[in-house]
Amino acid sequence: MKMILHITSSARGNDSYSRQLGKEIINTLKIKDPSIRIKTWDLVEEHPPLFTNTMIQGFYMSPEDPAYHSFEDLKYAKNLVGRINEADIIVISTPTYNFSISAHLKAWIDQLVRVGITYRFDQTGNRVGLITNKKVYLAVASGGKKVSDHQQNDYISDYIKDVLKAYVGITDVVTYRIEGTAFPGFIPNYEESLNDFQY
Repeated sequence: MKMILHITSSARGNDSYSRQLGKEIINTLKIKDPSIRIKTWDLVEEHPPLFTNTMIQGFYMSPEDPAYHSFEDLKYAKNLVGRINEADIIVISTPTYNFSISAHLKAWIDQLVRVGITYRFDQTGNRVGLITNKKVYLAVASGGKKVSDHQQNDYISDYIKDVLKAYVGITDVVTYRIEGTAFPGFIPNYEESLNDFQY
């Protein structure tokens, strides 16, 4: 039985368009496999800690170091990786704040990326991701609209895809968007957003 981890990061809670888009993605996946289990992780309610000096030291500590398992500042990060490993599919819902992701999601990503845990360096000095065979769906909501499908500077999906590929090992990432949420009289059309859905 597959498990979906739905990560939400909007301060708007149930009023969030990105959260709702993520739910629609999950509903679409459930049509194909009704036995799928879902776990939701609200990063606003259970917010990640911000970096501290001692935390960064722990993030670069080898898991083989005897002190690693007693390092308290790694508690959230260890739990995060455990949840990721448990999931088969990850749905990440994020609003667009000033061209970027929410602060909660950025802090979550900072807790995820750890040398020796999510990636390592090979003999040539290149990064190798250690968590693979995961499918990720990005559910992105924005108040404005892209000028065209060829518009450059996709700060959100490009950033998340690059981080997951380089520092985690996840390369199967698909993005869906709901746009124009700040326009007067906006009515979301999630079905249209998922027209070309990829299982």
